[in-house]
Amino acid sequence: MADTVVLGESGRIVLPAAIRKKYGLKSGDRLSVIEENGSIRLMSMKMALDEVRASIIAHRGNLKGILHEFLEERHDAARREASSE
Repeated sequence: MADTVVLGESGRIVLPAAIRKKYGLKSGDRLSVIEENGSIRLMSMKMALDEVRASIIAHRGNLKGILHEFLEERHDAARREASSE
């Protein structure tokens, strides 16, 4: 989908209603503005989380056990830091 918007005063834009509806965006929602490869992307927090999840799944195959692995890594780091003091 492609639409044209006008850059208004103070750099404001209004997202077309169809896009807001499609992605469930409401007034007051926070969006990340990402510049990459000469383009500008807008992402809601949900979109960003979905992208991170997809990246993890592509790398690991699934999300199962990821919290446990993260906590183990943090505990190991804390133990190393404590033993080096």
